[in-house]
Amino acid sequence: MTTPAPKPPATPVPPAANAMSSLRTFFREEIDRQASVWTARLEAGPLNDADRTALAAWLEAEPEHRWALSRYREMCAQLTAQIPVLTDADEVNALVARVATRHRWRRVSTRVLAAAAVVALAAGVWHLLPEKMETRPAERRALALADGSRVELNAQTQLQISLGRHERRVTLVRGEAFFRVAHDPARPFFVATPAGAVRVTGTVFNVRATAAGRAEVTVLEGTVQVQPAAAAEAAKTSAPVPLAAGAQAVVSGSGVTVCALSAEAVQNVTAWRVGQAAFESEPLAAALDRFAAYHTQLITVAADAAALRVGGRYSLDDLDGFLAAVEQSLPVSVVHGADGSVRVVARPRTRL
Repeated sequence: MTTPAPKPPATPVPPAANAMSSLRTFFREEIDRQASVWTARLEAGPLNDADRTALAAWLEAEPEHRWALSRYREMCAQLTAQIPVLTDADEVNALVARVATRHRWRRVSTRVLAAAAVVALAAGVWHLLPEKMETRPAERRALALADGSRVELNAQTQLQISLGRHERRVTLVRGEAFFRVAHDPARPFFVATPAGAVRVTGTVFNVRATAAGRAEVTVLEGTVQVQPAAAAEAAKTSAPVPLAAGAQAVVSGSGVTVCALSAEAVQNVTAWRVGQAAFESEPLAAALDRFAAYHTQLITVAADAAALRVGGRYSLDDLDGFLAAVEQSLPVSVVHGADGSVRVVARPRTRL
């Protein structure tokens, strides 16, 4: 029987080599960290002069810096395109891992994936558990809450969010929001407005708070209960008003008015989610209010033209196009002020 030759002893790795390998790993991870930070800052908005100088110096310091930054920016762009809203951190990490695999990164550690997730967060892809959310003119945003609910905010909207152990509460201070509430009977979901409150356990609906102290609630799926603020303050002297899918309630100090909407009308209510405004015999004053949220200049209408009715579907970004259509279809004129303001007035009647 042949005795196998003994295996040669493993060549020991000199301590200096181990130290060098650890040092290289440290510097690689530090480059990844710096690249993720620069990506987040670039996605957040324009850099100031000092930041531009610092970034240029960092890019010139090592050729690998440019490679790392370009890969992080490419990853961030793909994340932004694929997921306008995510429901939880696990979903973020899973997507980051898939994108990293597709790009065949030479090194992808847990720390790198975490840094990439931070980049996505900083770029505005999603927001988890904000206490307060506010949008600017012409800005729409989407966010995911920790309970799995999703909220979309129209322009010039302000929300305050509080998710407790026994209830979930959102205060719509102003503006308009679209809600897709995760079902949780043990924790009802409340949306409070200056005009009243909406109570749900899991459904899809749209809420708009107007400057006139009214709220408009439109239900797309499920059911909600609507109660005016005056009734809630009076120790619930009146029962909440139930609202089913396809119904719309206007809540004011005088109570709740409910009407049934066609499928097309329901979709018109939420047309703002794709940057459009759809009107069906809408008072001109109300239509101009929709556009005012997307433009910084003052937009007003004279009293003798405010009640005229307008219809059609328009891009909220195209104020000039809407005003031109209004001048063609209604007896009004559009007056542009030197300060950029816009005022719509009734045209004088021609005497025969």
